[in-house]
Amino acid sequence: MARLQVGASWVALLFISVAILSVPAAAARSIGDVKDLSQLTQLKIKSTAALVIDLDTNTTLFERDADVVRPIASISKIFGALVIAEDCKLDADALHEMSPSNRDAAKGGDKTKLTTGWSYSHKDLLHAALMRSDNRALPALAESCGLDPASLAAKMTERARRMGLTKTFFKEPDGLSAENVSTAREVMVALKESMKNSVLTEIMAKPEYVIVAHKGDRTRDIKIKNTDRLLSKNIAQILAGKTGYTDIARYCLAVAAKTFEGRQLGMVFLGAEGKHTRFADFTRVIKWLTSNEAIAAASKAPTSPLSQPAENGSAAASGAVGKKDSAQIPMKPEEAGSVEVE
Repeated sequence: MARLQVGASWVALLFISVAILSVPAAAARSIGDVKDLSQLTQLKIKSTAALVIDLDTNTTLFERDADVVRPIASISKIFGALVIAEDCKLDADALHEMSPSNRDAAKGGDKTKLTTGWSYSHKDLLHAALMRSDNRALPALAESCGLDPASLAAKMTERARRMGLTKTFFKEPDGLSAENVSTAREVMVALKESMKNSVLTEIMAKPEYVIVAHKGDRTRDIKIKNTDRLLSKNIAQILAGKTGYTDIARYCLAVAAKTFEGRQLGMVFLGAEGKHTRFADFTRVIKWLTSNEAIAAASKAPTSPLSQPAENGSAAASGAVGKKDSAQIPMKPEEAGSVEVE
């Protein structure tokens, strides 16, 4: 009889174990709100290459072909912005007249809002490059630095080497060339490096901005919106990011974000086939790592957390339109006070 009781106990234990394992993933998360990071592998991430890391611990949470070399389209502009911010001694408010050579350097790209013959401040050009991904902006900034586009691209490759990146190369500054390549892991390094520069981070976190065009005594305002659509969604606080697309690279995204529970994440998605896939991949990860209660509370909030001032008090991270923004372009961090369709 004792042997029968022991056997029955084992049968009961086996039954309970099977029952627990059969609980759907969503239901399992609700039990004590346990976030099993190993289960991220079950997510249906659709981008060809992907990398998700915890920025606080530098722990890899998910990766797929993160070391495969691929074209990165306009994510190239992160590297270009690093070179402009660190190596060029530009007055942020000084004006640059958009020249025919700047126009020619952007041929084959998406429509521009930077008209030849009109002048724009260096600060506004940096916003145009990182937010709207305007392909005339970096060549114009390079010209102000005394560089042609090829020279800027060479400096971008050199900057990648200084970061220890061996698989990243640039043919031109904007990402129009299929020879602008990197990997998801190396793009993540560049994204983290750009976040050390407060001006670049503030620009990338702005949903919209107003550029002022000058021609003689005339001025006109040009409103631009960030190509990162996540900035308009109440899913997480976007800290920095850059999108990219060419016919060969497909849809790309590099983004840093903070969940409503305070977890800081970095994500890179390359080679997504659908226009919205990269953003959907981001949302899948955020929803998995954020409790249902936190998401529900955020959806009921009277204002989006993205509209609240950042902890450092920056107007940029709060999403303010930047027409009168007086931020400077620091030349070094310590001085800081195919068709392209994003």
